[in-house]
Amino acid sequence: MTTIIENVQILQNLTSYTNDVTSVDFAGDCVLVTGSGDKRVRVWQWRSGTGYIEAYFSPLQGHKYGVTSVKVSPRSTMLASASIDGTTLLWNLRTGSKIHTMVQVGGEAVRVCRFSPDSTLLATAGDNGQVCLWDLVRRNLVRCFQKHDGAVQSVCFSPDSAWLITTCTFGVLKLFSTADIIDSCLSDNQTITALAWVDDAHDLGVVSCDFSTSQKIISNDPLTKLYQLVTCGNDHCVKLWEITIIQSKCETQPSSVNINLCRIMEKHSSALTCVCFNVNGLFIASSSLDKTAVIWETNSGKVMTIVSGHNRYVACCAFSRDGNLLATGSNDKSVIVWDLKGNLSVDSELVRRFTPALFLDNHEQSTEYEQTVMKNVESINDVRLIQRLEEHNGVVNSVAFYGNHLIASGSGDKLIRIWTIESEEETEDSEITMKFQEKSYSPLDGHKYSINHVEFSPCGGMLASCSLDGTVVIWNTEDGCQAKSSFVNSGSGIRVCRWSPDGTKIATAGDDERTTLWNVDNMEELCIFRGHSDAVNAIAFTPDSCYLITACNEGTWRLFDIVDNKNCAALIICGEAHDLGVQGCDFSPSSDFIYNRRININNDKQFYLLATGGNDSMVKLWQITIGKRNVTATGSIGGTGDDIQYKEKKTFTGHGGNVTCVRFSPIHSEILGSVATDRTARIWSIYSGVCLYVLEEHESLVTACAFSEDTSLFITGALDKTVLIWKIPQQLISQNILMNNLKYNRKKVIDWKIDDTLKWLDEIGLSMLIKNASAISLTGRQLFSLSENELIKKLHIEQDDETAEAFKTQLYWLKREDDNSIEISIDDTEIPHEFLCPITHEIMKEPVQCSDGFTYEKAAINEWFLCGKYTSPMTNKSLRDTSFTPNIILRNAIYTFLHGNRPQL
Repeated sequence: MTTIIENVQILQNLTSYTNDVTSVDFAGDCVLVTGSGDKRVRVWQWRSGTGYIEAYFSPLQGHKYGVTSVKVSPRSTMLASASIDGTTLLWNLRTGSKIHTMVQVGGEAVRVCRFSPDSTLLATAGDNGQVCLWDLVRRNLVRCFQKHDGAVQSVCFSPDSAWLITTCTFGVLKLFSTADIIDSCLSDNQTITALAWVDDAHDLGVVSCDFSTSQKIISNDPLTKLYQLVTCGNDHCVKLWEITIIQSKCETQPSSVNINLCRIMEKHSSALTCVCFNVNGLFIASSSLDKTAVIWETNSGKVMTIVSGHNRYVACCAFSRDGNLLATGSNDKSVIVWDLKGNLSVDSELVRRFTPALFLDNHEQSTEYEQTVMKNVESINDVRLIQRLEEHNGVVNSVAFYGNHLIASGSGDKLIRIWTIESEEETEDSEITMKFQEKSYSPLDGHKYSINHVEFSPCGGMLASCSLDGTVVIWNTEDGCQAKSSFVNSGSGIRVCRWSPDGTKIATAGDDERTTLWNVDNMEELCIFRGHSDAVNAIAFTPDSCYLITACNEGTWRLFDIVDNKNCAALIICGEAHDLGVQGCDFSPSSDFIYNRRININNDKQFYLLATGGNDSMVKLWQITIGKRNVTATGSIGGTGDDIQYKEKKTFTGHGGNVTCVRFSPIHSEILGSVATDRTARIWSIYSGVCLYVLEEHESLVTACAFSEDTSLFITGALDKTVLIWKIPQQLISQNILMNNLKYNRKKVIDWKIDDTLKWLDEIGLSMLIKNASAISLTGRQLFSLSENELIKKLHIEQDDETAEAFKTQLYWLKREDDNSIEISIDDTEIPHEFLCPITHEIMKEPVQCSDGFTYEKAAINEWFLCGKYTSPMTNKSLRDTSFTPNIILRNAIYTFLHGNRPQL
């Protein structure tokens, strides 16, 4: 990384353009991307002996009018280009293929696009003052908002992706919380407000802005963060700002945000066009209508150099990621690449050794690659019906899954059937075939009347079934015998039976309007919950087994505490959940809903996400918040107690009949399944509320549904006496895994919550400390504020010298990595090639091993999957499994190489 700029000279002049060059950016390996008024995006790669040459797939053509902005994703796998035509295109930087098209709301010209540093979001903005935020995982619009009166010409994210700066031609600069924007997408009524703003940042308008990668913690309590921002405008000035954000421990909103002007840098003689930091934030580059570009030293404001080589105004500038190059684009239809070290030539080696090329080398190779990718996409893009089970002689009222290998169904023919799923060897087209075999003891015959519900125990060793005959039977899934004596809830039919997630309790409910809680060990009655005035159709436990929801035909649902068996009164009564009755309900297994990134900041409250389906053809999502004190809350929707709240978050519409069952996908809970009397099943995105798939193979009313543990299979049962098994697209499964991975994208340690700390301990091979760390609620702040000895004592490892020493070393490395001010200067020739990520060609900091056997930087492989590429970056072959595991041995070797061993005090 260049820390000194001297003897700046022209390295190469690129003149392939037929119009002005409007935007430039660098990817890894000094790959250069340019956008022009000629509607084209050009991609240049460095070849020693020749200099920059266009990639074989360049130029990229897809815009109808001039390109205004080009940006490379943080890990160099994607490219975004914006245009006057109102669109922003997302490209695969490896092959030049178009991934997705994003159309600005209203179709107005787009002037700027920027990736968030965590690769999950893309911000676009333009002439009408609107800012659009796009979700790159789901490829949809998160939010569009208009908070500027003038055209927005620049936006940028803070290095931790937590804050978004927007500026306009009226000279106004505003700062927003990214989490606020994401959260507000759940409610159209929730307005987005700027946390801070400057009305006169630049006279005549702000043209460009950029955050430094430097982020400092200047106080731990209250937590105070300091960011650096640079802006330029039509007033000929470059301005350096400091943004201070103060946030106390338990607050979701900052208690104070200040934007202070630190320095005004004046050298240009005309309006500016672009400004940017270099990678380590030590230098700033600016370009101007005065035909020059200036490089400034950040800390002093000193002019390091003025470069002038263009015949007309300079429209844009960008530093290479290694800091050795500067590119400037001009109205003279050229791009000049400047050598900032003063010792480079076209014969220099700018690309890291021992790593595969960022691009495929030729058209034939790329075509083969794209065909492989497209074949993969085509084969996984639709839900496919893979099996019909037609053994029942009566209507199928209930279906259940255990893990990925056991299916159960209950029918009006009084029988329960259980199947096993066996995966057979891959066929020539890489498809795994599945064999569905009914258990030898199936069917189970123990009820006198129709089976209403079946459900596997959490351990899979037992199956509960309930019937119209008023009994519940517990079956052993190994031999088909009754594991427990059957018990009678009442003389009325039992409609539903559910296991608590911890496996210690069973709840039953039915026509007698009551719900009974049973102890599984001795089958003794623990409590009876009353209050409904109609049959109870559906019940569900919270994932922590603390609470129970009951729902009935009158359209209400009630929440009960099952830990305190002495209090059988409802904690919450939602009186108007669904008109005409509630038919199904289910809790999300995860309380960390992806759309609310701040949800676990307050440890005094627990959050649950509930789905309900009703006779009004709707599926609804409810957020339930429970504090440490339980206070009864009654009334209509929105009724709350002091520490218990519930709120309707979303309504899914699309079914044309009564919704009979709803189920979350296990583990990740990103999707929801529902079935209805309209003979269809639907799969929904929890995040966006969009119906992803409609399944229409049943010939009669659909009654029940369930997901396999890995979400790869979805089963439905119906009045047509069949159980249908559907194959879920690999893309949807991979998206779930990706979302889960991106929740833990690398952020400043000071921002770590307890879950982040526990995940870090697991990833560095110290999982034995997780229990103790969880018990003391160890956060990132404590890791940095407490001394080593205090931490060792709190974790109770004073007597375990080996573990204590390993923890101290890992903590030393963590602090070194988290400190932006520490500059590590290593010659490329000294770096072992196995330390370099095959995707970014940079030293890995979080190496993870994928199912292809190769190791990549965690953030890089996540971004690779964001492109929709579920293939190996090394072999181009399809990856069936997109999960990965930390490569702890390699990580320790890299950190030893970079930081050495911990100094002995």
